[in-house]
Amino acid sequence: MNETLHFPTLATYCEGIGISEPKWSDFDIRSFEDNMKSVRHQMPPFKHEFYAVALKLEGAGAASTGNYQTPERGATIFFNSPYQITHWDIAPDWKGYYVIFSEEFLMDRSRRLVEAYPFLLVDNTIPMSIEGNEARLFESTFQEIFSEFRECLPNNRSVIQHYLEILLVKTSRTFNRIVNKEQLTYKERNNDLNLVSRFKSLIETSFQPGFEHKTTSPHQVQFYADQLAIHPNHLNAVVKRITTHSASEHIQKHVLNQAKSTLKHTGKSVKEIAHELHYPYPNHFTNFFKKQTGMTPVAFRGSA
Repeated sequence: MNETLHFPTLATYCEGIGISEPKWSDFDIRSFEDNMKSVRHQMPPFKHEFYAVALKLEGAGAASTGNYQTPERGATIFFNSPYQITHWDIAPDWKGYYVIFSEEFLMDRSRRLVEAYPFLLVDNTIPMSIEGNEARLFESTFQEIFSEFRECLPNNRSVIQHYLEILLVKTSRTFNRIVNKEQLTYKERNNDLNLVSRFKSLIETSFQPGFEHKTTSPHQVQFYADQLAIHPNHLNAVVKRITTHSASEHIQKHVLNQAKSTLKHTGKSVKEIAHELHYPYPNHFTNFFKKQTGMTPVAFRGSA
Protein backbone atom coordinates (compact mmCIF):
# COMPACT_ATOMS: atom_id res chain seq x y z
CA MET A 1 0.00 0.00 0.00
CA ASN A 2 1.50 3.35 -1.06
CA GLU A 3 1.99 6.01 1.60
CA THR A 4 0.56 9.46 1.00
CA LEU A 5 3.34 11.94 0.26
CA HIS A 6 3.90 14.55 2.96
CA PHE A 7 5.57 17.94 2.49
CA PRO A 8 6.29 19.61 5.86
CA THR A 9 7.82 22.80 4.40
CA LEU A 10 7.18 25.04 1.42
CA ALA A 11 10.58 24.12 0.05
CA THR A 12 9.80 20.38 0.05
CA TYR A 13 6.36 21.07 -1.44
CA CYS A 14 7.81 23.08 -4.33
CA GLU A 15 10.45 20.44 -4.95
CA GLY A 16 7.85 17.67 -4.77
CA ILE A 17 5.59 19.20 -7.42
CA GLY A 18 8.49 20.19 -9.66
CA ILE A 19 8.73 23.98 -9.40
CA SER A 20 11.45 26.38 -8.25
CA GLU A 21 12.10 26.88 -4.55
CA PRO A 22 10.10 29.58 -2.68
CA LYS A 23 11.57 32.92 -1.62
CA TRP A 24 9.92 32.81 1.82
CA SER A 25 9.41 29.89 4.17
CA ASP A 26 5.88 30.83 5.25
CA PHE A 27 4.29 32.35 2.12
CA ASP A 28 4.38 31.91 -1.62
CA ILE A 29 2.34 32.98 -4.64
CA ARG A 30 2.61 31.51 -8.12
CA SER A 31 0.92 31.86 -11.46
CA PHE A 32 -0.28 28.63 -13.02
CA GLU A 33 1.13 29.76 -16.37
CA ASP A 34 4.66 29.92 -14.91
CA ASN A 35 4.22 26.60 -13.11
CA MET A 36 3.11 24.80 -16.27
CA LYS A 37 6.68 24.90 -17.56
CA SER A 38 7.89 22.35 -15.01
CA VAL A 39 5.11 21.30 -12.63
CA ARG A 40 4.05 17.65 -12.48
CA HIS A 41 0.77 17.52 -14.40
CA GLN A 42 -0.24 14.33 -12.62
CA MET A 43 0.31 14.48 -8.88
CA PRO A 44 -0.44 11.48 -6.63
CA PRO A 45 -2.17 12.01 -3.25
CA PHE A 46 -0.13 14.20 -0.89
CA LYS A 47 -0.43 16.43 2.17
CA HIS A 48 1.31 19.64 3.17
CA GLU A 49 1.16 21.80 6.31
CA PHE A 50 -0.16 25.05 4.84
CA TYR A 51 -3.33 26.83 3.78
CA ALA A 52 -3.84 27.54 0.09
CA VAL A 53 -6.32 29.57 -1.94
CA ALA A 54 -6.30 29.27 -5.74
CA LEU A 55 -7.98 30.95 -8.67
CA LYS A 56 -8.21 28.85 -11.83
CA LEU A 57 -9.31 31.01 -14.77
CA GLU A 58 -8.86 28.45 -17.54
CA GLY A 59 -7.56 24.95 -17.96
CA ALA A 60 -8.59 21.33 -18.48
CA GLY A 61 -8.37 18.56 -15.93
CA ALA A 62 -9.13 18.73 -12.22
CA ALA A 63 -7.58 19.08 -8.79
CA SER A 64 -9.05 17.31 -5.75
CA THR A 65 -8.93 18.48 -2.14
CA GLY A 66 -10.42 16.12 0.41
CA ASN A 67 -13.82 14.98 -0.87
CA TYR A 68 -14.19 17.76 -3.45
CA GLN A 69 -12.99 18.20 -7.03
CA THR A 70 -12.69 21.33 -9.16
CA PRO A 71 -14.92 21.61 -12.24
CA GLU A 72 -13.26 20.56 -15.48
CA ARG A 73 -13.87 23.98 -17.08
CA GLY A 74 -14.57 27.55 -16.08
CA ALA A 75 -13.24 30.00 -13.50
CA THR A 76 -13.02 28.47 -10.03
CA ILE A 77 -11.90 29.45 -6.54
CA PHE A 78 -10.67 26.48 -4.54
CA PHE A 79 -8.63 25.89 -1.37
CA ASN A 80 -7.10 23.35 0.95
CA SER A 81 -6.07 23.13 4.58
CA PRO A 82 -3.07 21.63 6.41
CA TYR A 83 -2.86 17.83 6.23
CA GLN A 84 -5.78 17.62 3.80
CA ILE A 85 -5.13 15.04 1.07
CA THR A 86 -4.75 16.68 -2.33
CA HIS A 87 -4.03 15.38 -5.83
CA TRP A 88 -4.47 16.51 -9.40
CA ASP A 89 -4.50 15.45 -13.04
CA ILE A 90 -4.38 18.57 -15.19
CA ALA A 91 -3.60 19.67 -18.72
CA PRO A 92 -0.64 22.05 -19.24
CA ASP A 93 -2.96 24.93 -20.07
CA TRP A 94 -3.99 26.22 -16.64
CA LYS A 95 -4.17 29.97 -16.10
CA GLY A 96 -4.59 31.75 -12.79
CA TYR A 97 -2.84 32.06 -9.44
CA TYR A 98 -2.56 30.50 -6.03
CA VAL A 99 -1.28 31.62 -2.64
CA ILE A 100 0.02 29.18 -0.04
CA PHE A 101 0.84 30.26 3.50
CA SER A 102 1.28 29.14 7.10
CA GLU A 103 -1.01 30.13 9.93
CA GLU A 104 1.98 31.91 11.49
CA PHE A 105 2.11 34.27 8.50
CA LEU A 106 -1.05 35.88 9.89
CA MET A 107 -0.43 35.22 13.58
CA ASP A 108 -1.10 38.82 14.66
CA ARG A 109 -4.80 38.20 14.15
CA SER A 110 -7.12 37.85 17.15
CA ARG A 111 -8.66 34.56 16.00
CA ARG A 112 -7.37 31.37 14.44
CA LEU A 113 -7.80 31.17 10.66
CA VAL A 114 -10.45 28.46 10.70
CA GLU A 115 -12.48 30.49 13.19
CA ALA A 116 -12.33 33.64 11.08
CA TYR A 117 -12.72 31.83 7.75
CA PRO A 118 -14.73 28.60 8.10
CA PHE A 119 -14.27 27.76 4.42
CA LEU A 120 -10.73 26.69 5.39
CA LEU A 121 -12.11 23.90 7.59
CA VAL A 122 -11.41 20.48 6.10
CA ASP A 123 -15.14 19.73 5.71
CA ASN A 124 -15.83 23.03 3.95
CA THR A 125 -13.19 23.19 1.20
CA ILE A 126 -15.76 23.27 -1.58
CA PRO A 127 -14.59 24.61 -4.98
CA MET A 128 -16.72 27.55 -6.13
CA SER A 129 -17.48 28.36 -9.76
CA ILE A 130 -17.38 32.09 -10.45
CA GLU A 131 -17.78 34.12 -13.60
CA GLY A 132 -17.79 37.56 -15.15
CA ASN A 133 -16.98 40.54 -12.99
CA GLU A 134 -16.47 38.43 -9.86
CA ALA A 135 -13.73 36.42 -11.56
CA ARG A 136 -12.05 39.64 -12.71
CA LEU A 137 -12.15 41.09 -9.18
CA PHE A 138 -10.49 37.99 -7.75
CA GLU A 139 -7.90 38.07 -10.51
CA SER A 140 -7.11 41.70 -9.67
CA THR A 141 -6.51 40.85 -6.00
CA PHE A 142 -4.21 37.96 -6.87
CA GLN A 143 -2.33 40.20 -9.33
CA GLU A 144 -1.78 42.84 -6.62
CA ILE A 145 -0.27 40.22 -4.32
CA PHE A 146 1.77 38.70 -7.15
CA SER A 147 3.19 42.06 -8.18
CA GLU A 148 4.05 43.08 -4.62
CA PHE A 149 5.79 39.75 -3.97
CA ARG A 150 7.74 39.73 -7.23
CA GLU A 151 8.96 43.35 -7.00
CA CYS A 152 10.44 42.95 -3.48
CA LEU A 153 9.37 46.47 -2.48
CA PRO A 154 10.03 47.93 1.00
CA ASN A 155 7.63 46.59 3.67
CA ASN A 156 6.17 44.21 1.13
CA ARG A 157 5.58 41.53 3.77
CA SER A 158 3.17 43.80 5.64
CA VAL A 159 1.45 44.87 2.40
CA ILE A 160 1.05 41.24 1.32
CA GLN A 161 -0.44 40.30 4.69
CA HIS A 162 -3.09 42.98 4.23
CA TYR A 163 -3.81 41.92 0.64
CA LEU A 164 -4.09 38.32 1.82
CA GLU A 165 -6.64 39.38 4.43
CA ILE A 166 -8.62 41.09 1.65
CA LEU A 167 -8.46 37.94 -0.46
CA LEU A 168 -9.70 35.79 2.44
CA VAL A 169 -12.58 38.19 3.18
CA LYS A 170 -13.60 38.21 -0.50
CA THR A 171 -13.45 34.42 -0.60
CA SER A 172 -15.51 34.19 2.57
CA ARG A 173 -18.15 36.52 1.10
CA THR A 174 -18.42 34.41 -2.04
CA PHE A 175 -18.46 31.19 -0.04
CA ASN A 176 -21.30 32.39 2.18
CA ARG A 177 -23.35 33.51 -0.80
CA ILE A 178 -22.87 30.28 -2.76
CA VAL A 179 -23.38 27.80 0.07
CA ASN A 180 -26.48 29.67 1.23
CA LYS A 181 -27.92 29.53 -2.27
CA GLU A 182 -27.00 25.96 -3.18
CA GLN A 183 -26.83 24.45 0.34
CA LEU A 184 -23.52 22.77 -0.44
CA THR A 185 -22.41 22.36 3.16
CA TYR A 186 -24.19 21.42 6.36
CA LYS A 187 -22.80 24.43 8.23
CA GLU A 188 -25.49 26.87 7.10
CA ARG A 189 -28.55 24.62 7.35
CA ASN A 190 -29.56 25.06 10.97
CA ASN A 191 -28.25 25.80 14.43
CA ASP A 192 -27.42 22.19 15.24
CA LEU A 193 -25.24 21.82 12.17
CA ASN A 194 -23.55 25.13 12.86
CA LEU A 195 -22.71 23.82 16.33
CA VAL A 196 -21.02 20.76 14.83
CA SER A 197 -18.90 22.97 12.59
CA ARG A 198 -17.82 25.12 15.53
CA PHE A 199 -17.01 22.00 17.55
CA LYS A 200 -14.79 20.63 14.75
CA SER A 201 -13.06 23.99 14.44
CA LEU A 202 -12.27 23.97 18.16
CA ILE A 203 -10.77 20.49 17.94
CA GLU A 204 -8.45 21.60 15.14
CA THR A 205 -7.28 24.74 16.91
CA SER A 206 -7.01 23.24 20.40
CA PHE A 207 -4.32 20.75 19.37
CA GLN A 208 -2.19 23.12 17.33
CA PRO A 209 1.35 23.81 18.63
CA GLY A 210 1.57 26.53 21.24
CA PHE A 211 -2.09 26.47 22.18
CA GLU A 212 -2.28 26.64 25.99
CA HIS A 213 -5.11 25.18 28.05
CA LYS A 214 -5.71 26.64 31.48
CA THR A 215 -8.91 24.79 32.35
CA THR A 216 -10.02 21.29 31.43
CA SER A 217 -8.19 18.99 29.02
CA PRO A 218 -8.91 19.24 25.27
CA HIS A 219 -9.37 15.45 25.37
CA GLN A 220 -12.61 15.95 27.28
CA VAL A 221 -15.99 16.84 25.79
CA GLN A 222 -16.48 19.21 28.75
CA PHE A 223 -13.63 21.38 27.44
CA TYR A 224 -15.51 22.11 24.19
CA ALA A 225 -18.91 22.36 25.87
CA ASP A 226 -17.54 25.07 28.16
CA GLN A 227 -16.31 27.12 25.20
CA LEU A 228 -19.60 26.64 23.35
CA ALA A 229 -21.58 27.49 26.48
CA ILE A 230 -23.70 24.33 26.37
CA HIS A 231 -24.04 21.14 28.42
CA PRO A 232 -21.65 18.35 27.34
CA ASN A 233 -24.54 15.90 27.00
CA HIS A 234 -26.25 18.26 24.57
CA LEU A 235 -23.05 18.69 22.55
CA ASN A 236 -22.55 14.94 22.34
CA ALA A 237 -26.16 14.34 21.33
CA VAL A 238 -26.05 16.91 18.53
CA VAL A 239 -22.69 15.72 17.20
CA LYS A 240 -23.79 12.09 17.18
CA ARG A 241 -27.11 12.88 15.52
CA ILE A 242 -25.44 14.83 12.72
CA THR A 243 -22.29 12.76 12.15
CA THR A 244 -23.22 9.32 13.63
CA HIS A 245 -20.06 9.53 15.77
CA SER A 246 -19.80 10.77 19.34
CA ALA A 247 -17.95 13.94 20.29
CA SER A 248 -15.30 11.82 22.02
CA GLU A 249 -14.75 9.79 18.85
CA HIS A 250 -14.13 12.98 16.86
CA ILE A 251 -11.58 14.14 19.43
CA GLN A 252 -9.83 10.76 19.51
CA LYS A 253 -9.70 10.54 15.72
CA HIS A 254 -8.04 13.96 15.48
CA VAL A 255 -5.50 13.13 18.20
CA LEU A 256 -4.66 9.81 16.54
CA ASN A 257 -4.12 11.44 13.13
CA GLN A 258 -1.88 14.08 14.69
CA ALA A 259 0.10 11.41 16.56
CA LYS A 260 0.59 9.23 13.47
CA SER A 261 1.75 12.16 11.35
CA THR A 262 4.23 13.32 13.99
CA LEU A 263 5.61 9.82 14.50
CA LYS A 264 6.02 9.31 10.75
CA HIS A 265 7.49 12.62 9.77
CA THR A 266 9.51 13.85 12.76
CA GLY A 267 12.12 12.48 15.13
CA LYS A 268 10.32 13.76 18.23
CA SER A 269 10.34 11.43 21.21
CA VAL A 270 7.19 9.81 22.55
CA LYS A 271 7.49 12.09 25.59
CA GLU A 272 7.61 15.21 23.38
CA ILE A 273 4.62 14.06 21.31
CA ALA A 274 2.63 13.25 24.45
CA HIS A 275 3.32 16.76 25.76
CA GLU A 276 2.29 18.38 22.46
CA LEU A 277 -0.95 16.40 22.51
CA HIS A 278 -1.66 17.49 26.08
CA TYR A 279 -1.21 14.18 27.86
CA PRO A 280 -0.01 14.69 31.46
CA TYR A 281 2.11 11.52 31.32
CA PRO A 282 3.72 9.73 28.32
CA ASN A 283 2.26 6.37 29.36
CA HIS A 284 -1.26 7.85 29.02
CA PHE A 285 -0.47 8.66 25.39
CA THR A 286 1.09 5.24 24.81
CA ASN A 287 -1.95 3.47 26.25
CA PHE A 288 -4.31 5.52 24.08
CA PHE A 289 -2.25 4.91 20.93
CA LYS A 290 -1.98 1.16 21.54
CA LYS A 291 -5.71 0.87 22.21
CA GLN A 292 -6.48 2.63 18.93
CA THR A 293 -3.91 0.93 16.69
CA GLY A 294 -2.83 -2.26 18.45
CA MET A 295 0.76 -0.96 18.41
CA THR A 296 2.90 1.18 20.67
CA PRO A 297 4.05 4.54 19.25
CA VAL A 298 7.61 3.21 18.96
CA ALA A 299 6.47 0.10 17.07
CA PHE A 300 4.31 2.22 14.77
CA ARG A 301 7.23 4.48 13.96
CA GLY A 302 9.37 1.46 13.16
CA SER A 303 6.76 0.13 10.75
CA ALA A 304 6.04 3.44 9.03
